[in-house]
Amino acid sequence: MSAISSSRTLHRLIYSSRQNIHAADLDHEVGSIVRVSIRNNRAASITGLLLVHAGWFLQALEGPAEQVMTTYRRILGDPRNAEARILGAGPAQDREFADWNMCARRMSDADDAILDTLERRELFAPHTLSAASAMRLLKSVRGVQERTQLSASR
Repeated sequence: MSAISSSRTLHRLIYSSRQNIHAADLDHEVGSIVRVSIRNNRAASITGLLLVHAGWFLQALEGPAEQVMTTYRRILGDPRNAEARILGAGPAQDREFADWNMCARRMSDADDAILDTLERRELFAPHTLSAASAMRLLKSVRGVQERTQLSASR
């Protein structure tokens, strides 16, 4: 496959990183991340979902391979992230988060049941997840987000 065609192939990267944000600043910083990400991701044809919980980020990025890797390198340079680990990366058939240039979900106490059910773990430890488990979790969070948005619009 040539470099040109491979850069246009839909690519998905899932990573986890430890938050390097003071708890009191978390909502403000996540809001800032989302605002900037929406602008940058829209321009680069990137979609994805960011899960924020228990001192961790878990994120899926989807789009052209070159843009996904450029976005990930930018994230690595952001001091709000530490201990980044790629859980999975490679070609993808379809976008799982096609409707979002970026969606962030900060898990609340009510959402902990989702995490417990999906992974049967006492602690949220995304760096230990397989790519498949991380995707299942993110897709479940997407479903919660979509239902929450539908409920709010009624």
